[in-house]
Amino acid sequence: MRPLSLTAMHRALVGLVLLLAAAIVSSTPVLRHDVCSSAAGVYLSHAVRGQFGTGRATGGGNALDLSLLQPGDIMLGGKPGGAYGHFTHAGIYLGDGQMMEGYVDCGLSRQPASHYLGYDYACILRVRTSPQVRARAARWAQAREYQAFYPAAFKAGERYWNCTKLVWAAFRQQGVELDPRGDLWLTPDQLYHSPRVRVVASAGVMP
Repeated sequence: MRPLSLTAMHRALVGLVLLLAAAIVSSTPVLRHDVCSSAAGVYLSHAVRGQFGTGRATGGGNALDLSLLQPGDIMLGGKPGGAYGHFTHAGIYLGDGQMMEGYVDCGLSRQPASHYLGYDYACILRVRTSPQVRARAARWAQAREYQAFYPAAFKAGERYWNCTKLVWAAFRQQGVELDPRGDLWLTPDQLYHSPRVRVVASAGVMP
């Protein structure tokens, strides 16, 4: 038997995720009521159109003004064709040009904020709270460095993380809820539309 190619394995994994998402949607009243805007609903709608993964960058980058960043700010980056919305990645700013974010290959880790300039579109979000609370959220996130990353990690628990769960949890620990609708997952787009944030700066095509 020929081994599965990476593309076939990816499609099989996506299929399993879709089945899980469909089961969750069908069994969760809040998702059935508002499935189109839930994280699972967004993923399903994009997958049906053949959009998987984190999209493909065009190579044009963006001109986001990183000098505006303050500790605790949220950065979002996006590429066309992503599976779960306009934006495809999120991180929380630690200061000194460093972000805390998550990746499959290295887990939760510090990365340079400048890499967001490589996305087709990006923005800086600032949570509507004091600078002290935002700084505490950043420190809380940094303390999770090297923990395990899993793209479909539920919001509950601290065993597995994804990029948006880390940001959400860091602020929830400070008493700030970025997801008032209580979804099981959280997409970068949901952070963008949260009533608890404001857009400080953006570059590229915004939603």
